[in-house]
Amino acid sequence: MELTPPPLSRRYYPLIEGFRFNWQTFLLIAAINTGIAAVLWIDDTRPFWHPFVTVQLNGFAIAYCVNVAAPWDKRSPIIRLAVASAIGALIGLVLVILVKRYSLEYAQQHMMSFAYNVFAAFFNGLLISLIFLVKFRETRAAAALQKAEADRHLLSKQAIEAELKLMQAQVEPHFLFNTLASVQYLTETNPKEASALLGHLIDYLRAALPQLRASSTTLGRETELAEAYLNVLKMRIGGRMSFVIDIPAELEAHPFPPNLLISLVENAIKHGIEPAAGGGTVTLSARRDGDSVVVSVSDTGKGFTGDAASAEQGVGLSNIRERLAALYGSRGRFTLESLVPHGARATLALPYELRI
Repeated sequence: MELTPPPLSRRYYPLIEGFRFNWQTFLLIAAINTGIAAVLWIDDTRPFWHPFVTVQLNGFAIAYCVNVAAPWDKRSPIIRLAVASAIGALIGLVLVILVKRYSLEYAQQHMMSFAYNVFAAFFNGLLISLIFLVKFRETRAAAALQKAEADRHLLSKQAIEAELKLMQAQVEPHFLFNTLASVQYLTETNPKEASALLGHLIDYLRAALPQLRASSTTLGRETELAEAYLNVLKMRIGGRMSFVIDIPAELEAHPFPPNLLISLVENAIKHGIEPAAGGGTVTLSARRDGDSVVVSVSDTGKGFTGDAASAEQGVGLSNIRERLAALYGSRGRFTLESLVPHGARATLALPYELRI
């Protein structure tokens, strides 16, 4: 089997990247080189430009090699720095001989002096590169700390918002008043249905109230809350709405973020079932998919008036997406899709947590 070699641009890309310096780094290296040249000039009887040119050529040759090696976030960075500094010092020696036009005879006569220059350049280059490595790691650690702090603040903010939204959704005045008004009406017209509706409302409050102070919950408890909520709405809306719940027993004890499921159910009722002339069916389902738990809420209601991408930009759904990102990072996913012939499906994917 014949392997096709990579294009020249890709093979030599690191060598080209070695010339990339921002102006701040370039000026800093030049200033350091100038300082070293000034120190060497103290014992040098020649004009200042001699040590200046030598140190600048050595310094930038080593900087180039270190830039090519790019050891900052790789394994064994010190070894990479040492090798890069050694190669750079040798390249610097060749450049000094060429730029200053030393003859081969002169180089042979002053071999010990050139060897000392190579060693000094290597030592200085390695020392300065180590300082850059330490600063790089400090900067990266500070950036990681700032990101973790930002994530913590975001999670805290999302948790507070979720708690407030949970309280508003679970003991929502309009929902309670409308339900109690329906109970009052049915008491006069159909006492049996009034009793059933009042029972569903009690089940809803029994499921909702304990979670007002809870910082975590399970998929089973969230399902109980959603079922009680749907039972109340089913009696209020009448035959226009039905619902199906398919949650495996083995997933009921799985940890689940508070208020995510009821938010999706409310969204399905508000934007899918209620606007549809013929109502529809809301389906809650869950399954394990590899290392994820996939929970979906679908409805056969009105569906999207526009595309799914536009529907996902709603404030409530954006909050759900942000909470998933804050809680689970890239392992938490939220999708919204249109169903055929009509309706929509919202899907949450959370990491599966093993329980011993």
